[in-house]
Amino acid sequence: MQLQYIWYIWPLAASAAMSLFLGIYALVRRTNVKGAVGFILSMFVVTIWSSANALEMSSTDLATKLFWANMQYFAYCYSPVTLLALCMQFTGYDEWVQNRKVLWLAVIPTIIVMLVWTDELHGLVRYDLHMDYSGLFPVIVKKYGLAFFIHAAYSHLLNIVAWGLLIRTIFFRNTIYRKQAIALLIGMSLIVIPNILYVLGFGPVKRFDITPVFFGPAGWIIAWGIFRFKMFDLVPLARTTVIETMDAGVMVLDLQNRVRDINPSFERIIGLTASQVSSKRAEKVCAIIPELAKACMDRSITHTEFSINTNESSKAYEVLLSPLTDNKGMLLGRLAVTYEITEKKQTQQAFLKQQRKLAVIEEKERMARDMHDNLGQVLGFINLQAQGIRQELLNAGVDTASSKLDKLVNVTQSAHYEIKEYIHNVRNASSMEKNFISALKKDIRDFEEQAGIYAVLDMPIGFTAQELEPNVGLNILNIVKETLNNVRKHSEADRVKISFLLTQEQLCITTEDNGKGFDIIQYDKGPKKTFGLNIMRERAAEIGAQIDIESGTGKGSRIVLCLPLKKG
Repeated sequence: MQLQYIWYIWPLAASAAMSLFLGIYALVRRTNVKGAVGFILSMFVVTIWSSANALEMSSTDLATKLFWANMQYFAYCYSPVTLLALCMQFTGYDEWVQNRKVLWLAVIPTIIVMLVWTDELHGLVRYDLHMDYSGLFPVIVKKYGLAFFIHAAYSHLLNIVAWGLLIRTIFFRNTIYRKQAIALLIGMSLIVIPNILYVLGFGPVKRFDITPVFFGPAGWIIAWGIFRFKMFDLVPLARTTVIETMDAGVMVLDLQNRVRDINPSFERIIGLTASQVSSKRAEKVCAIIPELAKACMDRSITHTEFSINTNESSKAYEVLLSPLTDNKGMLLGRLAVTYEITEKKQTQQAFLKQQRKLAVIEEKERMARDMHDNLGQVLGFINLQAQGIRQELLNAGVDTASSKLDKLVNVTQSAHYEIKEYIHNVRNASSMEKNFISALKKDIRDFEEQAGIYAVLDMPIGFTAQELEPNVGLNILNIVKETLNNVRKHSEADRVKISFLLTQEQLCITTEDNGKGFDIIQYDKGPKKTFGLNIMRERAAEIGAQIDIESGTGKGSRIVLCLPLKKG
């Protein structure tokens, strides 16, 4: 083996030293980092390339030069495979590496390496080899065979695929980690482009391949991307995956309030893609959402809410805005995270509605207590006093005043009964609302005991009245109760039937009696006699129901209450 000193070897030696250092450093410190194995293999392969290239240049005889040239083919053939595997791990095709499918890419390079080392037998890689001593140092002059062109086409095809994966990641994928891909693309380009220029016969030095000189700088750039941006760290990739798939919308703003990135969820909220809004000002991007646009422009706002109405539905959203700073605490921009709170708002509204209903019930109970403590006791006192005075007058033989006091006693007793009944109804309103069926059955039992009229309740099996709102149920009970009261007072019936008919659209309640009936047309003309019926109609209108009254002389009466049911 004959070697000579050539100053050209120093750039190659420096490049080999850098790539070897980076490979060893990654092997010792970063073996658990995603993509580290591909980076380590790439650095060791290009180290072989640089070292063998330097030794080939220093050799003076054909055999020695040919040996080191053949050594370089390990790097020629396998470096495109390792670089592509590296890019695949970063661009979402790491399953190919994990499943070792990428090893199939090394089949052709392995065949080429075998042909190189047996080339003197067939000349498929190169032939007509001889030395050229005309330059500063001797070089091998050769002609290329078919296998060389297959190798060159295949290697550069792998490089183009790797380039394509990186470019797609940088320009066409919705990701906030484009800097990492840029670093890898620059480093890879420093390796591939000089080699292409050498193969095509371009470059400052045509007698030898200057590609290995760039291996060290390319390795440093790729390593900087790894360690500075943690390009292959599991955490950034996991964060990217979470941000891309999360239900919450994410928007990144810079210091000029320009949109730098949005995730798919935010795309759906504003109806625009990331490429359409990139680098545009927030007030234009969020023009259809004034509340959000204002929050993006005003840095003092950290929380806001907005709603979007469509033909189908209305959705409510909550936005939390927070500053983005670097590791030195310098402000870089703002992050807006948007959550849908439609269900939360609906729950709040339902809770407030329920609270208002409870407040009304409590107010009714307070009024009932006040009436019991004041008006009820006063009427009770008047009743007792009037009865006492009447009895004294009777004992004294004063009949004229006694008859008038009888009327006063009757009126007072009636008023006292009505007040007690009202207080009873109000005090039991909450229990009625909670258990509609039990309250209805109790009213029917009370009616039978007081009126002596047989009452039948026909209700569908399994009916729970869950479809009824509390206030609606209370009004229905009062309407049925008023109907039974009219039957007791006016019908002279001995039987009444209350029937429930439930469909998906409405609830119908029919009350029928076998009494003497009345002429409904003539009865409506008597305002003094229609007070109870008017109250029933008013209660029905209050809950959005329709009430129909059918009757005829000698035909009994039939009252039908139909209530539309709300869907969903």
